[in-house]
Amino acid sequence: MTDSKPELASVDLAATQEIFSQANLQSLVELVGPLMQGGDRTLAYMLPAASRIGHMCLEPFLLANLYGQSHQTIAAIIHDHRFQGHSRGVRRLHEPRIDFLETMNRKLVMMGHFNARVLDIGPLTWAVLSPSALFRDFVLHLEAGNLIRHLTPPEDLLAEGKQLLARMGFDDDRPSVVLHVRDTGYLPEMAYHHFRTNRIENYLPAIEHLVAKGYRVFRIGDPTSVRLNHENPLVVDLPHHPDYTDILDVCCMAHARFAITSASGPEAIARILNTPMVLVNGYIQPDHWLNARDLLLFKTYRDKATGAPVGYEEMLARDLFLQNTVEGFERVGVALEENSPEQILAAVMEMEQRLDGSFKADGTLDARFHDLSRTHLERYRAALPARGPEEQDRFETYAYALPWTRYCQSFMMDNPWFLR
Repeated sequence: MTDSKPELASVDLAATQEIFSQANLQSLVELVGPLMQGGDRTLAYMLPAASRIGHMCLEPFLLANLYGQSHQTIAAIIHDHRFQGHSRGVRRLHEPRIDFLETMNRKLVMMGHFNARVLDIGPLTWAVLSPSALFRDFVLHLEAGNLIRHLTPPEDLLAEGKQLLARMGFDDDRPSVVLHVRDTGYLPEMAYHHFRTNRIENYLPAIEHLVAKGYRVFRIGDPTSVRLNHENPLVVDLPHHPDYTDILDVCCMAHARFAITSASGPEAIARILNTPMVLVNGYIQPDHWLNARDLLLFKTYRDKATGAPVGYEEMLARDLFLQNTVEGFERVGVALEENSPEQILAAVMEMEQRLDGSFKADGTLDARFHDLSRTHLERYRAALPARGPEEQDRFETYAYALPWTRYCQSFMMDNPWFLR
């Protein structure tokens, strides 16, 4: 089982009754009511983690994919921005399809931490779904053969971003790559997530390679991140630039040839835009899906008792995909090691070659990765007990078993133990 996380802590019965009180339900109707005046089918969903860019990217995106064809209006209810900020760039990316309703009623938004089911009340659909249940439903949606409907940024957003980049001196139409590296400067109070952090120094050889080939590298992220401090003018540390605004995260990602990302929220911008990305320093997860042009590379999982690297089959056999906290990995005796500078550079070069059409993939490596993934999913699902009311948001998917997932072959070729 995975560990509980403080930001998703459970509440007692009295607090639950207050959250779902008659007064709060009336507040829901009053907030959504103006959108329903025309009689259109409207879906309402609470999004309590809108301040986290990954949630702000993915939850509205998944709602639009799952319910966009059956509902004319989709409302995401979020905290008032004066209480809890969120990415304006990501919000504008969604707004052609999603109505964001801000409220100072914190208890109303907290309904989004609970999971029950989707309720139809006349023209209103109330999606009482937790994020993990929504992610699960989307992976099942993909397993059923449905296509991903990616987003295209609004023209006014792109134009504003282009003007801002021009004022910053970056208007030469040079090809670009977006870089994001999560480090311990981001949300230091959430130390249980530190297994996802990385040192930006390990990315320097890849940055030097890209600059030598004429790319401009836009580093995105939180202003609390470690400074990149690169002397080459083609390397732009956006979150520390005096003219930075968060719409640039979206605009730069939309125009990039590809992105270099890690297991952190900003990679979701690439996924919903279908910008190719090489996700390095990743970790094995149940519901993290990728696009067909993406590349995946995990951190090296190492058994703390023996010191040996843990191969993919053993990772799956030990259900390590259910671990998502520092404490969880400690309990199962596994340490995660960052990708080396050489591994990151090789993955970036592989991505370039794949986009150029010059990469010669070894089909047997892909087949082995997918066979292990599918076998694991079948075994894991067969062992799950019958679902009960208290198990509605349990993990029951493994998205890397989707047939288009591509693991980094440069790593698999150099490390044959991974697929043994």
